[in-house]
Amino acid sequence: MSEAGTLRVIENEMKNYNLEILGLNETRWNGFGEMITQEGNTLLYSGNEDENAPLYAGVGILLSRAAKRALLDWKPISDRIITARLNSKVRKISIVVCYGPTEGADEAAKDRFYETLDDTLTKIKKQDIKILLGDVNAKLGPDNSCYETVMGKHGEGIMNENGTRFADLCLKHELVIGGTLFPHKRCHKLTWTSPNGQTKNQIDHVAVSRKWRTSLLDTRARRGADCGSDHHLVTSDVRLKIASIKTQNQRTNRPYNTEALRRNRNTANEFVVQLTNRYEALNWESNNIEENWTKVKELFQKTSEETLGHRESRKNPWISQTTWEKVQERRQLKIAKETAQGQDTVRRTTKEFNDKHKEVKRSFRADKRKWAEDLATKAQEAEREGDIKELYKITKTLSNRKVKQQKPIKNKEGNLIIEEAEQLKRWREHFEEILNQHSTTQTVETEDSSSQAEDQNIKDDPPTKQEIVKAIRELKSGKAPGIDNLPPEVFKQDPNTSANILHPIFCEIWETEKIPKEWKKGLLVKLPKKGDLTECKNWRGITLLPIPSKILTRVILNRMKDVIDSKLRREQAGFRKNCSCVDLINTLRIILEQSMEYQTPLYLAFIDFEKAFDSIQRTVIWKVLKDYGVPAKLVNIVKETYDEYECQVIHQNKLTDPFPVQTGVKQGCLLSPILFLMVLDKVMKKVNEERRRGIRWKLTEILEDIDYADDLCLLSHNIRDLTGKINDLVNEGRKMGLKINEGKTKEMRINNTNNEDIVINNQTIERVQQFQYLGSIVTETGGTDEDVLQRIKKAKAAFAQLRPIWRSHQLRRHTKLKIFETNVKSVLLYGCQTWKVSQKITGQLQVFINRCLRNILNIYWPKTISNEDLWSTCHQTPVDLTIKQRKYGWIGHTLRRQNTIPKEALEWNPQGKRRVGRPRNTWRRTIEKEIAEEGKSWGEIKSMAQNRVRWRSFVEALRPPRDHRT
Repeated sequence: MSEAGTLRVIENEMKNYNLEILGLNETRWNGFGEMITQEGNTLLYSGNEDENAPLYAGVGILLSRAAKRALLDWKPISDRIITARLNSKVRKISIVVCYGPTEGADEAAKDRFYETLDDTLTKIKKQDIKILLGDVNAKLGPDNSCYETVMGKHGEGIMNENGTRFADLCLKHELVIGGTLFPHKRCHKLTWTSPNGQTKNQIDHVAVSRKWRTSLLDTRARRGADCGSDHHLVTSDVRLKIASIKTQNQRTNRPYNTEALRRNRNTANEFVVQLTNRYEALNWESNNIEENWTKVKELFQKTSEETLGHRESRKNPWISQTTWEKVQERRQLKIAKETAQGQDTVRRTTKEFNDKHKEVKRSFRADKRKWAEDLATKAQEAEREGDIKELYKITKTLSNRKVKQQKPIKNKEGNLIIEEAEQLKRWREHFEEILNQHSTTQTVETEDSSSQAEDQNIKDDPPTKQEIVKAIRELKSGKAPGIDNLPPEVFKQDPNTSANILHPIFCEIWETEKIPKEWKKGLLVKLPKKGDLTECKNWRGITLLPIPSKILTRVILNRMKDVIDSKLRREQAGFRKNCSCVDLINTLRIILEQSMEYQTPLYLAFIDFEKAFDSIQRTVIWKVLKDYGVPAKLVNIVKETYDEYECQVIHQNKLTDPFPVQTGVKQGCLLSPILFLMVLDKVMKKVNEERRRGIRWKLTEILEDIDYADDLCLLSHNIRDLTGKINDLVNEGRKMGLKINEGKTKEMRINNTNNEDIVINNQTIERVQQFQYLGSIVTETGGTDEDVLQRIKKAKAAFAQLRPIWRSHQLRRHTKLKIFETNVKSVLLYGCQTWKVSQKITGQLQVFINRCLRNILNIYWPKTISNEDLWSTCHQTPVDLTIKQRKYGWIGHTLRRQNTIPKEALEWNPQGKRRVGRPRNTWRRTIEKEIAEEGKSWGEIKSMAQNRVRWRSFVEALRPPRDHRT
């Protein structure tokens, strides 16, 4: 089944023979899981536990839609055994599909197989109807002596050792073997034909519980079915009715086809007209906010339903009609081969069948290539139209970067859960625990709201229509809708009309400080992380909120963000305008390099919080909002969005029961980042308000830490101060609901001889020589070399994933290079602004880039091309110049900012003394050298950077470093 198109052919035969359940052997799929096919059937499969092992053996069960609705449970036992349990009108049905070792296999392998199969059958509930089927490589024959209760006299051949083992197993578990019970022609009993067509045997069997023998109506081989296998399809007619399992869980809504708004101008105009007409006819007589919201929701939903319709799931019928005709020809040749008489005829028909089989496989591969080429053509069109989202969606498909097939999940005890209803309960249980962090925090002292000074720069009057229009226009398109199924595009299509519709509801919210209950519900989507996907902990969730609630919070955010930002500590760079990870990475590298050069003691602690965003206590948030001067009206409205807030997890298009979320900030809420920053800012101010324990920064200043959201790096000159600061952070954080993860928190030391450990909550903090900070490796000496090696390794993996893109003959070179720039080169050069560049480093980077470009251009030895011609053809600049331009672009941006730590770091020197001898190479020293090569001084650079136009011209005119030029 590892061959292209095989599964699709099998499904076609399943449909032709009207089968509900189909057992599969030799699937040659590693791992285990569950997947929905393009035809809507469900495949359960079990293979080698090591997904990277050679493809061998493997078993599976293919279920029709009706059978899937009756599925209660299934278990992947091994690469030779899989079980499934289904509901029926009378009893539960337990199906076991097995693939037995051949007659000549090692005895130990046979023993292991039958012991496992025996154990599997033993564990099936006694009241269940057992059905055992598969290729067991067992010949039984017509002699049923000693096996009268499990065999008939219509078997074929002579019983072999595997036959004895299989008959004994059926005798023990009271199973009757269907292939021996019914009289048929010999050709309808034989299930396998050797590749040369000379040997034929009956080695595939179906066995059912003896008590239900009367329900087994017939068992026979179907020679007409063909999927390229040397085995025939074996079917059994069983007089049992499967019964669907009723579930009470709500299903997700089908999304609207918002692409029509972008691609079809007439549809977009019709949508606006209908929306306007319905708005003008809207009745606002009720003062009930729930009723008014229901009217507004139905207004948008009906308009979307009538003009846009629902998005259809895309099928990819990549198999051509020509290939299906060849499959039909192969089927006819198979029948001719099976009915051939005489050795010459057998040899001739066997050869014709084998030739046609090879032709079918070639045709499948050709269809697969054509499908990929057609996708590449669509990607080319998307790139030409500027549809970047569609371009990278196709890129992901072509590179096979998709979520793995659905796997069962484990419960807390480590047992697999197969039943969908139980999986829904487990997902609810898991995320309810994650999003409700129990805390032993002290009660936060709250002050009377009347005593808080409200900042007059934050408005608290009802929002204007202009504010709502602005908030709507700031929505990002392409985002998934919440429980109301209204995507942002339906609001953005006509912002003015949408604002007119929403304005009365927003005003009512301002007056009553109540919001619709539906706005307090979030849909939680699961996304896989690394590791074993049967473990719930290896999945993370993102929450989808109703878009109107996002518009409301955007209005509030726009009113308060500038005022709040001005009150936050400058050490915090997360979620703030004009701040980036590069700012802090470079600041930290400079601190490390300069401390090493001036032999100044330096102690660093990289703090990690446990589920920081999900653990903050809500009472803390309301108090902090008041402390920062947010008006009571806005605080009450924000609080209302959190009161009785609940989530439902989406699993296989169904929703779990809702569960309350009582701690942390809301995922997906636009206010969450600034709320978190305010709480953390409050914690850090408390930690540092009494004592100054950081590093000497400017003449009269101390730098205590540098932070990017919850990624904190604490700084001190001695271990006593750092330990005290960490302990204070533990205590103050605990009051807010924050808990430090001692296992992931690390410390680093520069220029010290103190070996005293740092202990938090009786656990010693690990001391490290290097640390990955904001995605970039830093070491005691800066860490450029180590970071570059990591970047190359990650870029290699990214390039390898996109190999189908580079091999495509349909994608233009321009498109391939654009994908290379965004998907590979961006990975390679992340944080390059902070590297102390040398000829060795740029050489390593350039070699990798050149190799990638030659691969894209399909230039291999003995073909040659000079590097200069390669760069010219691909419109690439040398990597050292690229790094230099990015670096000086960032330097100019940093120099234009006022009163920032990254800017001050460019000229910071610690108090200390340099070593005797040649100074170390540092990032600052490389900058000084490059500036000198350009004929500038540092003073001129600072002055020039204040003029954006002049600085941009300077950056564009930069040349490669002198010692790197060829």
